[in-house]
Amino acid sequence: MPGTKLDPKEQKYKQLRKLGQELRVPISEAFIELEVFDKDGRLIQRHRQRSHSWTRNAYNALFSNLASVNVDDSTFGAGYLSGKDTGGAVVYGAWGAYIASATYEGTSYGFRAAAAEDTWGILVGSGENAESFEDYVLQTQITEGTGAGEITHIASEVADKSYADTTWTHSLVRYFNNNTGANRLVNEVALVCKYTRFGGSNVLVLMSRDKLASTVTVPDTGQLKVTYTVELAYPA
Repeated sequence: MPGTKLDPKEQKYKQLRKLGQELRVPISEAFIELEVFDKDGRLIQRHRQRSHSWTRNAYNALFSNLASVNVDDSTFGAGYLSGKDTGGAVVYGAWGAYIASATYEGTSYGFRAAAAEDTWGILVGSGENAESFEDYVLQTQITEGTGAGEITHIASEVADKSYADTTWTHSLVRYFNNNTGANRLVNEVALVCKYTRFGGSNVLVLMSRDKLASTVTVPDTGQLKVTYTVELAYPA
């Protein structure tokens, strides 16, 4: 509407995006949207917020690739470039942080997971702890299944990337079905990357974990759709 003021934080994001384009400094943005549908496919709840919780794992992977340096520190934390996998083990070695020499858009590596896969890709949980830069796992993951405290993980959707107005956009989508006989409360969402390190062994690393601003309730026989949208504005 004419005259509507932009939220102060959103105004800062807008300014930051423009400044990044002007100074040729890459500024990425990410958003999460959760949509809940009832058994008849009717939308009953929608929640959208910025994803602002890239972890130390993500920052280290970014620097490793931008600067072409190895993640060879045996300690995880400030001043070290190693990662920490979802099992709590420090991931390091004489190699860089990369996903795979194969496609990034398949269901073998990256963020696209196959059906019933609950160890990587887009994952959800019920934990209510605030985000931490040091997060490496969901606080309380909702695991695969139709029993108490579980949810069915559908295969991730085909990659959807586009370019418009000097901005690349990629949406990651995954559905979850609740057939457990009870409501499922979602309070946290994560992106867990599956990648292969030098030597061929696979690693699962949490790159982002967001605590939702409000609980998303998935009723019994309901379906949840989670969309992560990642954007990068290029110089104009």
